[in-house]
Amino acid sequence: MKILLLTPEHPLQAPIGKGSSIGRNVEGLAEAYARMGHEVRVAFPCYRPPESMDGWVAGGGVRASFLKVEDVKIWTAVYGPVQMRMLRHPLFERNHPYLEDSGWDHPDNALRFAVFGASAILDCIKDAWIPDLIHGNEWQSGLGVLYATTFFKDVLNSPRTLFTFQDAAFQGLCDARWLPEIGLGLEWLAPDRLEFWGRINLLKAGLVCAERVTVASNHYLQALLEDHHGYGLEGLFRQLGAKVQPIPPGIDPGLWSLPFDPCDIEEMRTWKARQRKQYAPGTRPLVSYASPFIPEAGVEHMLTVLPDLLKMDLELGFYGGENSPQRKHIETIARMHPGRIHLLPGGEDNLFHLLSASDMILLPAVHQPSGTLYAKSMAVGTPCIAHRVGSAADRIIGYPNERADGFVFDGLAPDTMLRILRKALSVRTNREEWDKIQGRGAGMCYFWDVAAAQILGLL
Repeated sequence: MKILLLTPEHPLQAPIGKGSSIGRNVEGLAEAYARMGHEVRVAFPCYRPPESMDGWVAGGGVRASFLKVEDVKIWTAVYGPVQMRMLRHPLFERNHPYLEDSGWDHPDNALRFAVFGASAILDCIKDAWIPDLIHGNEWQSGLGVLYATTFFKDVLNSPRTLFTFQDAAFQGLCDARWLPEIGLGLEWLAPDRLEFWGRINLLKAGLVCAERVTVASNHYLQALLEDHHGYGLEGLFRQLGAKVQPIPPGIDPGLWSLPFDPCDIEEMRTWKARQRKQYAPGTRPLVSYASPFIPEAGVEHMLTVLPDLLKMDLELGFYGGENSPQRKHIETIARMHPGRIHLLPGGEDNLFHLLSASDMILLPAVHQPSGTLYAKSMAVGTPCIAHRVGSAADRIIGYPNERADGFVFDGLAPDTMLRILRKALSVRTNREEWDKIQGRGAGMCYFWDVAAAQILGLL
């Protein structure tokens, strides 16, 4: 099967796409599709001219007749088993991909991402590479899905369509005056199409037009159906019903795999002890926190309980958040408590080292529909203590369930977090029980191959 993935972000968009969870997810999914034997293309816009075009080849230009703009230049590259298509056009190249310097959306985002979606499809048609499946990601790809099911439906032989989004808070709202500029008539300015309080909503384009829609967790999907969590789209999500399905994102099997059978508890102990000695020497339990140090990831809650954590007989590991005020604050505290706090810079290798060396990880996320940190941690035998949100709420079986592979808590009050942490530390002293919790978590399969098979199974 030929699969076209549309994405607004990808790690090849350095530096913009390098740390993008959307980009990493699409990268992992594309590689999983390819491992399944499918022929895969990934298309994304170029927001900033690359410092080097090494490895990229100019592939000509395309232009949609219904969009009154000059040709979009297509640059191609091979990235592992996947064909990459970078779309270059003056409309795309901005300091920030989606926002003006003032913080408001670019007023021409509707045109920009109409050009992206239409051009990515025309690139396939020009090469006579007709996709069997078009999988759009995020609101920026919504119009691409719409065009695939309308203007290009016949020439594409009615392709299957999928649409995936992480967070319904980001909807791509634009002035309705852009409708004729993006080739759409006033019939699209209707509540069951793109209209949203008098404006057009590009997220709705993907939701309404795609054959199937996926979100990252059932927990988040249920929240979207509630009046106070759906960002004004609760009625639409209820109307879509079973068309929207929860499928947790995966993790990279090349990095997040143990070098031994996860059922081998003795080997697990030896390996984790070796990792601990190498990256955070000490004998007290190592409790870690990893995040970009943003409010949604619960960094403020970590800072609130930090004085209490330092009173406990444990050591702390922190990853990420370089140059943030919170990170600098923790660095100052670390100097006052030598040997108690270990700080690692960003990078997946460093994250692997910290998680594999840790005894447990705290995940006090406030809002994280599609996080995969819990999966990465459990995959290397490190149980999570997680707030019940997003994918973690779906996947972690909380202690004292007889099938427990971690710990979950409701509410972010400091006493609640500390109580469940103390419970986890107490359980850790029971070696046999802790071994079972570690083994169950490490024995689960969180990889992209599973997620890819589930996604394609919806069609």
